[in-house]
Amino acid sequence: MKGKWMMVFLFVVLACFFAFGPRAMGAEKVVVGGALPVTGPSANDGQMARDGAALALEHSKSRPELQKYGLEFICEDDRSDPKEAAAIANKFAGDDKTYALIGDYNSSCTLAGAPILIKAGITQISPGSSSPKITGFSKYLFRTQPTDELVGANVVDWAKARGFKKAAVVYENSDFGKGLQHMYEKLWPGDGRSIVANETYLPGSTLDFTPILTKIKSAGAEAVLMGSLYNEGALMGKQAKTLRIKATFFGDTSQHTNALLELGKENVEGFHVVGAMDPNAKDPMTIKFLNDFAKKYGHAPNTFAAQAYDAMLIILEGLAKFGPDRAKLQNYVATVQKFPGVTGKLTFKDGDVEKQLFRFVVEKGKFKQVAK
Repeated sequence: MKGKWMMVFLFVVLACFFAFGPRAMGAEKVVVGGALPVTGPSANDGQMARDGAALALEHSKSRPELQKYGLEFICEDDRSDPKEAAAIANKFAGDDKTYALIGDYNSSCTLAGAPILIKAGITQISPGSSSPKITGFSKYLFRTQPTDELVGANVVDWAKARGFKKAAVVYENSDFGKGLQHMYEKLWPGDGRSIVANETYLPGSTLDFTPILTKIKSAGAEAVLMGSLYNEGALMGKQAKTLRIKATFFGDTSQHTNALLELGKENVEGFHVVGAMDPNAKDPMTIKFLNDFAKKYGHAPNTFAAQAYDAMLIILEGLAKFGPDRAKLQNYVATVQKFPGVTGKLTFKDGDVEKQLFRFVVEKGKFKQVAK
């Protein structure tokens, strides 16, 4: 009788193993944390990044090297608030199962949480922060988002090529906005070009841009160089049309999202936007990402979904190669060269990513890719 019950027990154990996988049998738990703004002024991009990271984990779980781990992606909402970002960093730093962190999105939030994660030895990869302050900040801090230097230079080169001479700079009062403003001020003047207006605003609370736009119109600006997120970009587009402003608006990667098109509608027609993902890529990996994301979430991914996807792939590659060792992960990420991601081949230098940028003009409610 005892032998019969032993056989039943073994059958149940084996059934659980094959039904639920190694996790059910006590596999080592490994957490990849997330600190992203899924609510608040940057909610669209935060949700995109969260979903992109989750999809990368879903795509990778079947890898034999990863099946022995109980992998979890736990994403917390930082609400674009640096204080909340610090609190989330403390939470993950206190969890010895947390292997790495994807976040934050806003530069100010990334810089608020980074010192806490550094003390814990947790590698952090931001899919959205672009401030120059992040470059070389710590050996544990990386980003798949291009820097303000790279994006700002691309925006300026584009506006120069269009032959504009008088530019206005409009930027949010944040580490992100100030980073772009610095680049515009540094690179624009010369050869007859000048900045005729330089205006800032409080992100998330400024809704009426009429005073700023009126100054821009009076100054005779031909180009408006923005350091703004998609929501403020859409508002400026609408209010600029009301004021009959003819200047061409140039935006960074934060504007390369369908949220700009949905919020701005016909008011953002003609916007010139720099992006970090090629939606027309022929690479099978990128095509699969675009198709699977749209199928799973019901809409196309944006740049930040793709950059969070790449961040998760890099973290999981480190786990597959070296196991859940924080120090070895940091060393691996620091030496990444031409990693095959959905946003191209990624290389890290001083925590910054080196990658190609793309240019888009809004035409008939869509982003049309252009060469120049």
